[in-house]
Amino acid sequence: MIRALTKRNLSKLLSITCLILIVSAVAIYPQEASAQTNSYFNKHFEWDYKGHHWTWDVSIPAQLYYAYKNVPVSNRTQDGIAGYGYCTTTQDSYIQSLAKELNDTANQIGYNDFDKASLTLAFVQSIPYTSDLKTTGYDEYPRFPIETLVDNGGDCDCKSILFATLTIILGFQAVFINPPEHMAVGILGNNFKGTFWVYPEGPNQTYYYSETTESGFMIGELPFQYTGQNVNIYSIDASKQFVPQSGFASPMISQPTSEQVLPQLSMSIVYDNPLLYALGLFAIVVAAGFVFTSIRKPKFMPIKTIPPTAKAAQPNQVDLDKS
Repeated sequence: MIRALTKRNLSKLLSITCLILIVSAVAIYPQEASAQTNSYFNKHFEWDYKGHHWTWDVSIPAQLYYAYKNVPVSNRTQDGIAGYGYCTTTQDSYIQSLAKELNDTANQIGYNDFDKASLTLAFVQSIPYTSDLKTTGYDEYPRFPIETLVDNGGDCDCKSILFATLTIILGFQAVFINPPEHMAVGILGNNFKGTFWVYPEGPNQTYYYSETTESGFMIGELPFQYTGQNVNIYSIDASKQFVPQSGFASPMISQPTSEQVLPQLSMSIVYDNPLLYALGLFAIVVAAGFVFTSIRKPKFMPIKTIPPTAKAAQPNQVDLDKS
């Protein structure tokens, strides 16, 4: 009787566990990273900065994306990091429009230069890190900013190129900072705080470290693994950037929007995945039914009495005096 009851309870426990996993899958179901409608890639970005949750929906011309995508990797890497100005597309009208919306948004809030650069940095940090080798088949594949946005990913090189491009358009001076096996950006600022390098030697040449890969780092915050490490600094020659042929129709770009950070379930899960959402609701109802039934009809296990002559087992003890 006890054995049968145990199996029944175990079966019920496994069923409830499976239902909970289904409900969890509904909550964390990954959304489509990129959707192409007609001649545009529709992109959705989310990031947090200063207690606000920012969202930004943009449409990127597909022709513009492929114009960059078709550039041979040999052209991008021919001069190494010193030649990444080739990918820093400050003359791209679409990227200029993105930077303008970031700038206007920051000005409306009353952000100073530090917050303006940090808001942009948080946006870039929110883009997932992806390996060049796994996503392109190349050990080094510096993406153009448009590629990083559409691909919704890139390594430290790609994300640094995007951040440098945006901040240069915003009016900052920038350099590439190269710790061992890593890449970041230095932003020129006279009133910032944190880690900086003077480049070149002279007054008012303080470039503050900007970590583009990991989220949560502000301008001037250096990850601990690079503390005390020697770095290489490379100037950015945007005059040598690749400029695709013109004629790409750019859609209107809206400003990023924000709200106070509150935990909530995105309604896009309901709209984009109605069957999965319905399955989740069904799982919740069934799980609740199991729990309610268990409460209303408790199962009692027979109690076995221990004969008076039986003695409870005692743990073995070691006589320390004899050891």
